[in-house]
Amino acid sequence: MLGIDRRILKKRFAPDQTMPSNRLSEIDITRGFVMVLMALDHTRDFLGDHSIDALDVVHTSVPLFFARWLTHLCAPTFVFLAGTSVALAGSKQPGLRLSQLALRGLWLVVLEQTFLRCFGWYFNFDYRFMNAGILWGTGWAMVLLAGVLALRFPAYLIGILGLALMATHSFLAVAVDSTWWGTLLLRSDELFPAPGWHFYVSYPVLPWFGVMAFGYGAGGFIQKAGFNPPTRRALLWSGIGMTLLFILLRIPNLLDPDPWSIQPRTGFTILSFINTEKYPPSFLYLLMTLGPMVCFMVLASNLPKLIQQLLIVLGRVPLFFYLAHIVLIHLLAVLLAVLRFGHSEWLYQGPGIFWSETLPGHPPGYGLGLGWVVAIWLLVVALLWPVCRWYGQYKQSHSAWWLRYL
Repeated sequence: MLGIDRRILKKRFAPDQTMPSNRLSEIDITRGFVMVLMALDHTRDFLGDHSIDALDVVHTSVPLFFARWLTHLCAPTFVFLAGTSVALAGSKQPGLRLSQLALRGLWLVVLEQTFLRCFGWYFNFDYRFMNAGILWGTGWAMVLLAGVLALRFPAYLIGILGLALMATHSFLAVAVDSTWWGTLLLRSDELFPAPGWHFYVSYPVLPWFGVMAFGYGAGGFIQKAGFNPPTRRALLWSGIGMTLLFILLRIPNLLDPDPWSIQPRTGFTILSFINTEKYPPSFLYLLMTLGPMVCFMVLASNLPKLIQQLLIVLGRVPLFFYLAHIVLIHLLAVLLAVLRFGHSEWLYQGPGIFWSETLPGHPPGYGLGLGWVVAIWLLVVALLWPVCRWYGQYKQSHSAWWLRYL
């Protein structure tokens, strides 16, 4: 009976076997892992109790802190792997058109400011409130990467350029302070602040282009050397080295805009130490997140097979999962608010979650505890997994042009 159950599980949770065999499963596993973590953060955004800042080491708890901090791994890994995938795709498709890469980047920008803005984050068409989020930063990074690739620089030089931007963008931002193009390129701030209209740039272009270019360099290295044991060891030591470099650079308390400090509560000094600046991403933030995730990617094949198969399904359709999970979480937030309070207008009127940690207009007592947030997060992932598996299979068995963009 046990053997039968195992066969059923393997058949039921196995990813689509029509996927190309030359695709690196480690990348899909890693991407799937950060997609799952990302869903936790967004569940907490819409449904959690924001009376305490999760990263405020003076008032937070350890579980609440890590429920937010662990999700810091998501954006850098997603953008890094996007660059890696472009390098690997280019090696398998020598005729890869840079115009297609740039068009995909522009599509991500448009998608975020249309469908995702109206039907995901805000549930309204009030364009007085706008935000340039992860798809904005990723999309424009793709456009810039296409431009750099047109110059035919080798992958290692593009990787070095990316690393240099990761390390120096905060210094460049000082030189362009208070300019609109400085906000677009380097700073997380409001663009053209004006009464009654807000466009906040959460993901400025150049830091995230640096991450993508760095990922492209890593992809070029993998493509040239092969994902063999020596390559894995080199990547593993690179990830370890980035993590150690973060620790060494963090100790003097000089480089990050969010300094650490000794805390009165036992162990909370460590939380302060790893609490670095994300908006825009500081160099230490990127070292702290990309170092461990490069190690995770190398070691991903050591995970239990069932876990690998579950994550691969999500990692092969990341944009589809991203769009679907925000819509689903927002719908669940509205439903639960109506059931609990009889109304939910604060979840679809006005600025939404980007402009206030307390969601203006919400009734007293709104916001669930961390336990309920985790339970709903797991429900969201469970509901979307079979849908993502179906879409992955559909995508592989159909050749419609629009499938390349979702």
